[in-house]
Amino acid sequence: MKKLFLMLLVPVLLTGCKAAQTFETMDDVLIQPVMEQSGEIVLTLPGSASLEVIESEEGGRLYLCDGYTLTTQTLTGGDMNRTIQSLCGYGPESLTVMNRHDGELKRHEWIWICAGEGGEQLGRAVVLDDGKFHYCVTAMADAADAAALEPEWNGIFDSFEIG
Repeated sequence: MKKLFLMLLVPVLLTGCKAAQTFETMDDVLIQPVMEQSGEIVLTLPGSASLEVIESEEGGRLYLCDGYTLTTQTLTGGDMNRTIQSLCGYGPESLTVMNRHDGELKRHEWIWICAGEGGEQLGRAVVLDDGKFHYCVTAMADAADAAALEPEWNGIFDSFEIG
C-alpha cells in the first residue's frame, strides 16, 4: 500500500517542476549614435576667385580662379592613404608628403603633376587632420603657369584653418 501511495504521490509532486517560460520583448525605438559635427574650412580667397561654382551634397566646393581651380571638402577621418588617393589619384608611396603638427591638428601637404586637357597640370593639396575629419584644400593649374601662381597659392594655403 505504501508503494501504491508513493506511485500516486510522485506524479503529483512532479507536476509543479515544469520550467517557467521566459519571454523576450522588442522595442521599436532605434537609438542612433550622434555623429560629431565637423568644423568649417576657413581660408582667404584671392580677389581673382569667383564665387563658388559648385557645391556637392557632401559640402565640397569648387571655385574658379584666374588661371586655376580651387576645391575645399571635408572627408571622414581615419585613413589618410585613402584621402590622399581620392584627392590626387596617387597613393602616398608615389608622392613626397610633408607632415607636421599645426597646433592640435596634423597638416599633410604635397604636390603632383598629371595630364590635363591642355597639357600637364600641377596640383597642390593640404589636409588638416583633427583625428575625426580630414579638411582638404586643393588647387590645380597648368604646369606652365604654376610658378607665377605660387605666391597666391602660398597666401591661400597659409590662411587655411578650421573654424
